[in-house]
Amino acid sequence: MLHRIPIAFVTLGLLASLEACKGCRSDTSIVKDKAKEDSAEPAGYDHDWGSWLSMGLMPDGSPAAAYYDRTQTGLGFAIGTLEDGAWTWTHEEVDGFPDEEGLDTGDRGRYASMAVAADGTVWIASYDATNKALRYARRDPDGTWTTGVADTGGGASPDAGQYASLALDADGSPVIAHYDAGKGQLRLARYDAATGAFSGEVVDEGEDVVLDTGGTTAEADVGRFARLRIVDGVEYIAYYDAAAGDLKLAWGPPGDKTVEVVASEGDVGQWPDLMVDGDTVTIAYQDVGDQDLEVATGQPGGAWTLETVDDGETVGADTALFMNGSYPAVIYFDGHDNDIKMAWRSSEGWQVDKVAGDDAALGFHNEVLSIDGTPWVGCYDYT
Repeated sequence: MLHRIPIAFVTLGLLASLEACKGCRSDTSIVKDKAKEDSAEPAGYDHDWGSWLSMGLMPDGSPAAAYYDRTQTGLGFAIGTLEDGAWTWTHEEVDGFPDEEGLDTGDRGRYASMAVAADGTVWIASYDATNKALRYARRDPDGTWTTGVADTGGGASPDAGQYASLALDADGSPVIAHYDAGKGQLRLARYDAATGAFSGEVVDEGEDVVLDTGGTTAEADVGRFARLRIVDGVEYIAYYDAAAGDLKLAWGPPGDKTVEVVASEGDVGQWPDLMVDGDTVTIAYQDVGDQDLEVATGQPGGAWTLETVDDGETVGADTALFMNGSYPAVIYFDGHDNDIKMAWRSSEGWQVDKVAGDDAALGFHNEVLSIDGTPWVGCYDYT
């Protein structure tokens, strides 16, 4: 369902959904015709859908959403139409749903991340929990879906694809940052349009961290909560170093990354989102130890300014950055009250307010879109 909520200077829409699991099968590439279109939930079963939400705009300006259907353990996709102030959504089953014979094709679609190319081609990255691999899905402009494996990671027990974040390069080809749980590393999967195949590379393999004077060591573990942006040929990835408890940034052109620590005091860096404006990078993230919303601003390779934006109780997860006029704003989750909150910077500093959540647990997996100049936020309704 979609609710339209006007507030002082932004109008927000809440995309609701919910959760479950199962599966088995390891096909490397499936081509599937456009699924049956419905303007409401498909008949036959109740749905828990919408977690790991990712959104983008189609060439005609319509919003599109990729999400995880927990009831069917599959990757779903929807395109929205706004008429008379109400949204109608056309849904398509993309990957991991029971096939024509009713057989379970696996648990696919978690950590969904999507982008739309200029010609209307939709690319989605997601995690195959059954086979522990990074998968991709491509929707051609005619509505035909192609799906397959983008990366399998490394190690004796490969487990790649968690916290996938997909962006398109200057040629419209997808690049996917993701967490290799099998090795505890940050990886990139890069698509080559000439060969029609993905190749994988390690961006940050992390370091073991000595935790105390007694020599207790935490094994290297980097790459969770990865968020990728590509601007003017430079790839920026904000992510969490779980061993050190740091927020890190990897940046540079393809194949040549500089890795730096942005924030390190305490346990910080989960749920980052980032924006790039010229030489300036802004990263919103959660201070895990204090459960605060933090914002880091600076130039890669230089000094960073760190600000505590909201020091309420259990806040700062599921950040989504956007520009509110000429100032940055952050949509995020209030875990204490199960609300969506927004923080925005003005000439007087940061302001904080609740957006919605009185009647439901809202604010999970937030996404922000600007449609005809109006910002809208989509989120998972846990209720």
